[in-house]
Amino acid sequence: MSLSENPPVKSWDLEFHSIVAAFKKSGLWELPIEQAQKQFVESSKIEVPSNIIIDQVILDERYRQESRKHLEKGLKKYEDVLDEKWKEPNDKLHGEWAQLKAIELLHLNTQSMLKLEFFNQFPASLCDSVAAYLYLLDPGLDAGFKPINPKKIVFVGESAGGGLALATLLFLRDTGLPLPGGAVVLSPWVDLTQSMPSFWNAELDKVDIVPRELGVHKIEYSSPVADEFIVNAKALSDKIAQKKPTIVGHSSFTEVPRIHLYCANEALAIPYVSPMLAESLGDLPPILCQVGELERARDEGILLSHKAAFPHEYQLPSYATKNFEKSPFKNPTKVILEVYDDMPHYWQVMSSSKPSQIAIKRCGEFINRVTSVEDNNSSIVDLLKEDVSPSISISPSFIAMKVNTNGEVRELNKTDRDCLKWARIGVFVNLGLGPRFLDGFS
Repeated sequence: MSLSENPPVKSWDLEFHSIVAAFKKSGLWELPIEQAQKQFVESSKIEVPSNIIIDQVILDERYRQESRKHLEKGLKKYEDVLDEKWKEPNDKLHGEWAQLKAIELLHLNTQSMLKLEFFNQFPASLCDSVAAYLYLLDPGLDAGFKPINPKKIVFVGESAGGGLALATLLFLRDTGLPLPGGAVVLSPWVDLTQSMPSFWNAELDKVDIVPRELGVHKIEYSSPVADEFIVNAKALSDKIAQKKPTIVGHSSFTEVPRIHLYCANEALAIPYVSPMLAESLGDLPPILCQVGELERARDEGILLSHKAAFPHEYQLPSYATKNFEKSPFKNPTKVILEVYDDMPHYWQVMSSSKPSQIAIKRCGEFINRVTSVEDNNSSIVDLLKEDVSPSISISPSFIAMKVNTNGEVRELNKTDRDCLKWARIGVFVNLGLGPRFLDGFS
């Protein structure tokens, strides 16, 4: 895609086309990981409006220590496929308080997910997100604010951040910690097996900023940090070979060299790695999920939304849900799914475009309503600002709609739901995209 070409999608204006083209031209996904991290951090810097106050905050180490205790207990059955280095002391956990009038937002400064993958594999990022949540619930006397009612907290994340938000919800639910009021996930990356049809759709090469090689970065072996990572990954591979752990997974995971920097292949189906593959997504707080019609993450967002709203109906994949009947989390989760016409990944951050403004406005309305409801027995319709079109079907736990570029809503069509019948959910697709970064170490 280049600016010399006309926009590949009729509804895109030249400005939107130029932004998408710039993302694709950056070649971020083709860079060695160190360069990709640096470029990502630089490109993510934004000018803060004058009416927003930003205060830096550093969390006391006790929150991470408390989080670590919860994770050590909750992840006990997975320990044979995890790199133990996540337990070691690390940089202090930094965050930012963003204030706009009466609204406050805590943003964790992780220096991008790329850094977390490379320097701190799973579950380091989960440990940090749980630590930040514990801080909000019990900030201490010197924090400058009182403990926050969890029902007034909403998790928000985009892409890998959306996956982390959902992973954190699942972990809190599974360990019996207080749940927040809700979650907003924008194009969430929730299937690290990359198994869904939209992820490998060649037609999306022309329009989506995310390539099929998502998560497969080159590593500069001359880098001391990269060399250390390779040594650690080899040690983990050897440990797995020796322990021969029996955990939920599919044979396709071990037929290829290691796929992601974030975790070993044997960990791909852990629900806090790939929330879409969880045994049950029931009994979670209300979720707003937005996906673009023309993005690779579309199908996994659609399937995850249906699994959460209808836990009994979508026990997929079978290898991950075979013990569903024993699960204590079978109650439907209230979900609003919005599929945006003609939108690629990351469109919500293209703030000058009308679809971005519509999507962000709807996020704000959802957050306002989900933190205002009196109890969990509120109707799903109560979480919507507008009256729902008569053409849109509603269940007690689910509303799904297409949103066009003018903000008008309608029912999902058949092709939007085709992914729900996909026969290879949670099965890694090896299309021979080139050598993985750990060839020979699998």
